[in-house]
Amino acid sequence: MKKIFTSAVIALMASAAWAGVITLDLNKPINPSSLEFNDLGIWTQCYNDVDYTWMEFGDENGEFMLSHLIDGEGASWGGYYWDGFCPAKGGDTTDYGQSGSSGTWTTNYGGCMAGGGCVIGNDGSATADASQPYLVAYYSSWAMEGPSNQVMFVDKDGNTTFTPAGVYVCNHPWPYYGCEHGDGFGRPFEEGDYFTLTAHGVTAERVETTASINLIEFTNGQLIALNDWTFFDLSSLGEVESVYFTLDSTDSGDYGMNTASYFCMDKFQVQDALPTAVNDNLATKTVASVEYVNMAGQKSSTAFDGINVMVTRYTDGTTSTTKVVR
Repeated sequence: MKKIFTSAVIALMASAAWAGVITLDLNKPINPSSLEFNDLGIWTQCYNDVDYTWMEFGDENGEFMLSHLIDGEGASWGGYYWDGFCPAKGGDTTDYGQSGSSGTWTTNYGGCMAGGGCVIGNDGSATADASQPYLVAYYSSWAMEGPSNQVMFVDKDGNTTFTPAGVYVCNHPWPYYGCEHGDGFGRPFEEGDYFTLTAHGVTAERVETTASINLIEFTNGQLIALNDWTFFDLSSLGEVESVYFTLDSTDSGDYGMNTASYFCMDKFQVQDALPTAVNDNLATKTVASVEYVNMAGQKSSTAFDGINVMVTRYTDGTTSTTKVVR
């Protein structure tokens, strides 16, 4: 998140808070209390269906909850199955499905085409670091107790409704190489094929909103894939109580997708609560809405006049302009 300040606030009211985002940090685990990884870079408790139906990460700003084995005890079938999110590390990009075979993908599922966890630079750029953890997501359409890839958030005041801002996603090696040359289940992609990730926002009234992004598509004779960390804007979902993810592929049959149903995710962001702020005449007011620059460096066109000015609207109808310090 790029910091947003006004010169008046810096000089006279340095404590004034500005709207921003709260970001999932996998280096701050709560349940489990720490993350340990095996030699393949996979979380050692990935098949634990007793203690970790849900994982929790967070700090004093709030707590993220991620579904792991949504059907609970016994759902791993003795250590042969998992769904939801599983932490991983190392960023293995090896193709374990050579010659159109699935090979040893079911063992080597901890990879990430970006090459490691997502790191956001001061300029808003996203890079990969093999020493940083990330989430491997496995989407199962067979889960009984609810969607298999769910994210929930509780803020520091105990509120369970939140507004998603976005998340960084990239391809998992299995579906990428499967779409490239086939893997024993999925065929190589052809013109018009796509592999799509959809985020579903669920409100307290159980109303759903959605946003989608193509992870892989074959168009104009080329296979186009999101193999670097890419910001997936979720702001259109609005205020929700949970977000869950599904996958869809044009390579599907009677039993569902033939494309391997994996993707990688990191740095899920929720919008912080609207703060109080100080306008140009130094009167403290409640902010009606604040448009912000997200961690990807994307700006709202309605909030910015030119490049470096933000307009803050207050509940009494007045506005103030804010310089963006980059």
